[in-house]
Order: sequence, then structure tokens, then C-alpha cells
Amino acid sequence: MPDIERLVNDFVAKLSKRKVEGSQATSRLTAELLRSVVSLQRLPPTNSAAVLIEAVSGIGVKLVAANPVELAVGNIVRRVLHIIREEDLSLLTSKTSDLDLSAASDDEGTIDQDYDPTQSAAAAAAAAKSFLRPPSLHALLENMSDKAVPSNNYTSSSGGDSEEKTKADKLARTRKLKHDVIEAINILIEDIDTCHDLIAEQAVEHIHQKYLPFACTGKCVFILLCTLHISSNIVA
Repeated sequence: MPDIERLVNDFVAKLSKRKVEGSQATSRLTAELLRSVVSLQRLPPTNSAAVLIEAVSGIGVKLVAANPVELAVGNIVRRVLHIIREEDLSLLTSKTSDLDLSAASDDEGTIDQDYDPTQSAAAAAAAAKSFLRPPSLHALLENMSDKAVPSNNYTSSSGGDSEEKTKADKLARTRKLKHDVIEAINILIEDIDTCHDLIAEQAVEHIHQKYLPFACTGKCVFILLCTLHISSNIVA
């Protein structure tokens, strides 16, 4: 798919050339890229989660290799993979619970029907009446027509209907999986946007007034080490 490859190559070029700076910007752009990948990825009716995980994992390897120092890329990729597995498990659990509920309702209906005395008495009376009464000509003709029609026609039609229903259910489940994963990634992007504001608001409560927090980049650390080395040589 050229659309996905073009998006991935553009972002890989930005990461390799250090055009994206900061963990927040990197995390957001990575999540947006993976959201586009999930949206554009074609999924089969079966094993859709496995195909989606394989696609995201392959793209994640390329992104991490483009800039191994930036840890935010790998964290977002792992988070999206966790989202896919979580949503797939949620759909599987809901489907299993629906099957259990339908089976339980069928069992209850069967038990109620078996223990209904009115229906049992009526069925016994009808069976006795039909056994004692000789078959009519209309009934004989109906039986002959039923025997003349091959039974495999009904089997094939019912089998075709069940296959179409199964295929439709699988397609609906695939669409539901993709929709749920995209919605979860949207929530992740919102969390990325708001996490820095929340940290800034809570920093006043967790950091004492006597302490002065500061962050050093790699360049600042290098300059600091060089300064200390020069100072130690002067003192010596």
C-alpha cells in the first residue's frame, strides 16, 4: 500500500534527521501515524488482529531504528500493540458471553417446553388420534411429493445461508475491531496532549520550594563535563 509506505517513509526521514524534537511531539506524531496505519490497513475476515499486530510491529521496528535514542517512539508502538490485543480480547469475550446467554435461554425454553403438562397432553392426544385414523388421500399425496423432492436442496440452501451469515459476522467483527482500535488511539493522543499540563499543575504540590528542578540535555551535560575537566586541570 503506497499510502502507508509514503507516510512511514516521511516520518522515518524526520526522525533520522532529528526534525522532531521533544517526547511530547514525538509521541503524538507516532500515535497519529499508527492511527493512519490502522485506518488504511486492509484486514481479512479471519485473524484480523494478528495481521494488524504484524503491520504495526513492522512499522515500529523502522521507526525505532530511525532514531534509537528517542524512547517515546518505542513506548507508543508498544502501547498501540497493547490496545490491539486488548480490543481483540474484548470482542472475543463479548462474543463468548453472547453465545453463553443464547445457549442458556435455549435450554430454559426447552426445559419449560418439556415440562408443560398442557402441551404434553395435547401432543399425546393428537398422536393417538392420527394413529387410529387411516391416512387420507391428501396426506398420501403430500408424503409422495416430499419423497420425490431431494433433501440435499434444503441442506445446501441452509448451508449457504449459514456460510453467508458467518462471513457477515466476521466482516462486522473486523470493522468493529478497527473502529475500537482507532477510538482507543484517539484517547491515547488526548492523554498525550494533556499529560504535560497535568504534570505542570501537580508539580507545585509535589516539589518543595527549596528545591530547584532543572533538566539537562546531552549538549549541556557535555559542556558541564568539559568545564569540570578544565577546572580540575587548572587546580592541579
